[in-house]
Amino acid sequence: MVRGIGGAQGSRSKAWLGAAGLLAGWLALAGTAAAEEGSELPVAPAAEVTPEDPIAPVAPEAPSGGVPRLGGVDVVAPRVFGGAGRSTERAVTPLRRELEAFEQPAAVTVIDEHDVRLRRASRSLSNALDGVPSVLVQKTAPLQHSPFIRGLTGYYNVLLIDGVRLNNSAFRSGPNQYWATIDPYTIGSMEVVRGPHSVLYGSDAIGGTLNVVPIRRECWGSGWGLNGRYLTRYATAEDAWANRIELEGHVGRLAWIGGVTQKTYGNIESGAGKLPDTGGIDEFDADLRFDWHVNRNWTATVAWQHVDQSDAPRTEQTVNAVPFRGTAVGSELQRDFDQKRDLVYARLAFEACGCAPFRRGHVTLSWHDHHEERDRIRTGGRRDFSGFDLEQLGVQVQLESSLRWGSLVYGAEWYHDELDSWKRNYLNGVYTGDDVQGPMGDDGSYDVAAIYAEHQLPLGCWELYTGVRFTYVAAEAGRVDNQAVAGSDPATPGNVISVSNDWTSLVGSLRAVRHINREWNAYAAVSQGFRAPTLSDLTSVDSTSVVETPAPDLEPEDYLSFEIGLKTQQRRLRGAAAAWYTSFDNSIVRSPTGNLIDGTPEVRKDNIGDGFAWGLELELAYDLTCDWTMLATASWMDGEVDQLDTNDQLVRTHIDRLKPLTWMLGARYQPRCSRWWAQAEWLHSGDADKLSLRDKTDSRRIPPNGTPGYDVFNVRAGYQLNRKTSISVGLENLFDENYRIHGSGVNEPGFNVVFAAEIGF
Repeated sequence: MVRGIGGAQGSRSKAWLGAAGLLAGWLALAGTAAAEEGSELPVAPAAEVTPEDPIAPVAPEAPSGGVPRLGGVDVVAPRVFGGAGRSTERAVTPLRRELEAFEQPAAVTVIDEHDVRLRRASRSLSNALDGVPSVLVQKTAPLQHSPFIRGLTGYYNVLLIDGVRLNNSAFRSGPNQYWATIDPYTIGSMEVVRGPHSVLYGSDAIGGTLNVVPIRRECWGSGWGLNGRYLTRYATAEDAWANRIELEGHVGRLAWIGGVTQKTYGNIESGAGKLPDTGGIDEFDADLRFDWHVNRNWTATVAWQHVDQSDAPRTEQTVNAVPFRGTAVGSELQRDFDQKRDLVYARLAFEACGCAPFRRGHVTLSWHDHHEERDRIRTGGRRDFSGFDLEQLGVQVQLESSLRWGSLVYGAEWYHDELDSWKRNYLNGVYTGDDVQGPMGDDGSYDVAAIYAEHQLPLGCWELYTGVRFTYVAAEAGRVDNQAVAGSDPATPGNVISVSNDWTSLVGSLRAVRHINREWNAYAAVSQGFRAPTLSDLTSVDSTSVVETPAPDLEPEDYLSFEIGLKTQQRRLRGAAAAWYTSFDNSIVRSPTGNLIDGTPEVRKDNIGDGFAWGLELELAYDLTCDWTMLATASWMDGEVDQLDTNDQLVRTHIDRLKPLTWMLGARYQPRCSRWWAQAEWLHSGDADKLSLRDKTDSRRIPPNGTPGYDVFNVRAGYQLNRKTSISVGLENLFDENYRIHGSGVNEPGFNVVFAAEIGF
């Protein structure tokens, strides 16, 4: 089946015309206001040169012609996560080209490695996102974290590792555990870009895109060098211990870095006491990266990442769950997950000099192997093992060229998935046979091929970005359980069917920046987004918080987003504010049928989800003095979507796991030229009582009347003993609040002392 840009595109064309009119009108208004006030607006003085962040180790300068950073952006963001709040940060993701975030027509937050490792000592990638506007970090279990970005989670957000997709065709719509397979000790920086970016990053880039830029050796040159680090973290209420040994060095222009990380997790101590069956988890991670700086223009990179998580429980589905404000207790005796992931990629990158036709570019080959296994024990002696093996091969080509009018970023990419899925059943320890499939259809394949281009056009005080992307998607599954035939025995006649489908999509975007003066920028954007059904959508029979059934006739989802924002970059004040609106068209909705299968609600999947979501975001950092900085982030959102009730009647209700009004207020004290720093934080969340039909059936994670709000206070401090050694201590949840993040299946730790250290040698 081929779905082009016709059909529903009539209304889409009208939407585009309306969007263009709105954008033009808003920009004209901004331009007129700036012109009228231009003579009265003060011109900012040259940026003050400030001392370097004393907590951040100083990397030796790379020689001229160093490593070109690919797909990135320079970001001067409110340093709400740490540091002196004055340094310029580099990021790549929003426009696949190097610019400052201040210049970006998008909402961007950057978190660097020192924020993750020391200043906040984050337990996981998802924990490092706490406090980012419009991001709700839902936690089904200790190693099953799934951020909601602008109201969307799962496969609606794209996770990139150095520009390589982690997303694959096995990703689910709802919360999943795959973002927890990123070792936070391998993070050099994280770039969180909110809003649809399907033109540049394809299917799934609806709620947001997060690019994890891994650590790398920053020093190379003549001769050789070798050094390393030992890193450790321990948290009392999490009973979690992590240790890492990291070595790096160079021989001439060949630089390398690698490490191994060992983690153990015990039972969580919440504000109301210990939570059983939330620990007993082991994790082993390893990574290795080589960068060969061939000459001033060319760099070759080869990198490998390995993650192995064993016996990670999903407690809320078991009898060991502890109720919270009326939540139900599960019926299973055990549900544990093993996750293994290996990523290998090779990249050849260049940055040209002079008037070459290609300013910069890269070619990347990647191979990703993802293995998942679930061990489930139920009453009556029943036990099953289910899981999948997915291998993904990827090819990316990206180029950037200077034109007479502006510049052009363009490229092509192809990802191919091969999926094997299984489920084995036992009764009282005796093997009773295999099902037709595991969580998804067996013997599956999934291909995504795309070409894209984005043109940047400078027009005086304006910057205009226009982009387009064409995508082809093909899905096949050779063994799928036919739900029209009772049971799941593959020997039953007619119980095995196959699924095959394909789609095309064409999407565009229009973004503009108005440089009001040296201290203020305004931007506006209108972007289309799309998401093709995955193998999980088409063939899943998995039981998570709901039970799904295959739906092979699903169609792609379409989105249209509008956003306006204002950014400032001053000597004392740095900030960004945004208002956004996203319309849903033909989105896939999981509606409760009213049936229970082994105590778990059954849902059906349909392309009926017309609706919207909108919200407001704010990030601010203000330097009261040279030593004191005040910090603030805030977000609010609302959204509704069409769903089917148990009587098959179309109703409009709130979107799933709608984030309530949330803010973070903080103060940081960091004396100049000092070795120590301290920070206090107040995190507030309102009541999450706007529930979807699916939320109301999720009785094991969401209380009957919604999730109560909470206030949490944290204090953190750190000290740099010398150039290579730093320590930090965090006192989290000072008043031992017993609380749960909306949609989570486990409560947060109570009063928690977090110790972290980094020792260089």
